[in-house]
Amino acid sequence: MRMFRNGRLVIAFSIALLLWINVLGCATSSRIQALEEKNQLTLEKVEEALKECQGAKAAVEDSSRYSAESAANAQRAEAAASRAETSALQAKKAARAAESSANRAEDSANKAENSAKKTADIYNRIIAK
Repeated sequence: MRMFRNGRLVIAFSIALLLWINVLGCATSSRIQALEEKNQLTLEKVEEALKECQGAKAAVEDSSRYSAESAANAQRAEAAASRAETSALQAKKAARAAESSANRAEDSANKAENSAKKTADIYNRIIAK
């Protein structure tokens, strides 16, 4: 019987030891509360980072919109420059044509003056006779 009693004592001691180890291994309520606070802080940081990310995304979208507007403005400016260049070329052609016409008019005026002088000379000769 003594062995049986000692066996019970060993079994009781073993169970008590396991319970004591189990209790020491379990988290206390203060540890659980500290972990919950850390978890809450982590969640707040995640939400803050998400808000910053959304703000950055909005900024990128705005930047993309402004970039598209700038590209459209650049295309319009390029088209205007092309039209201005074409107009300048046309103006040069018109200036050359006007200069050519002026030269022809001057030649015609000189010819007319020479003809008038010849006619005056002929008239004066006829009158002189």
